[in-house]
Amino acid sequence: MAQRRAAKKATAKKSAPAKKSAPAKKSAPVKKSAPAKKSAPAKKSAPAKKSAPAKKSAPVKKSAPAKKSAPTKKSSRTKKAPTSKRAAPMKVGPESHPAFDALTRRLKPGSYAGGLVVITAPGALDDEMHDWLMGNVDGRRSIGRTAFGEILVFRDLRERARELGVGDPDNEADIALIDVHFKKMTVLGTSVDTFLEGLDDRDFQEAFLRLSLFDEVKRRLGPCKPNECYGFVPALALGGSEEPETVQRLDWQVHQSILLQS
Repeated sequence: MAQRRAAKKATAKKSAPAKKSAPAKKSAPVKKSAPAKKSAPAKKSAPAKKSAPAKKSAPVKKSAPAKKSAPTKKSSRTKKAPTSKRAAPMKVGPESHPAFDALTRRLKPGSYAGGLVVITAPGALDDEMHDWLMGNVDGRRSIGRTAFGEILVFRDLRERARELGVGDPDNEADIALIDVHFKKMTVLGTSVDTFLEGLDDRDFQEAFLRLSLFDEVKRRLGPCKPNECYGFVPALALGGSEEPETVQRLDWQVHQSILLQS
């Protein structure tokens, strides 16, 4: 009951009217910002100058067409592959003797002792030497001839010295002469040095090379040509004599061949 009464009283009293709130003040109008100044129009840049037109380069001259090389001829021979240089062959026989080397270095081909001796290239008269020695030419090498046609021979005697146990087995040698007039062998020097000394010795020249006879026939007949020698006619082996009147200038090859067969 009490609650109802209270409710009625509440309704009976009218609530005081609510005060009207003061009207809101109008905000000041927003000032319009001044219109932005128009920026000055950009100056037009001066038009770029037109570059002068590029000069036309002169036309490239066409090079003359290369001449065709003449076709190489094919050689009929096949090319040999290059071979490596071979070492010098080892010397054998008389050439291996130190005395032979000394002899050929000191005596070059030519005339010596006033023409009494003619030195040839080593071995140039080996064929004739072979015939006169009947093939017994081991250790022998021809080195020239005399004015009267005898053949000069270098003899390597090292092997004989070893076999016989005589002399110097490392240096034994001599110079000999094949006497084509009497078919015999004569030793001119037991060494190269003694032979070379003898060439300048008049006694040696007289004893082995007929010096006096040579001087006389040379005055009468004149010097021999390279292919000639002084010879005896008739041959000494056939009863001829060594008198100057019997001496003639003869072709050496023909003369020694006739003497060999006589």
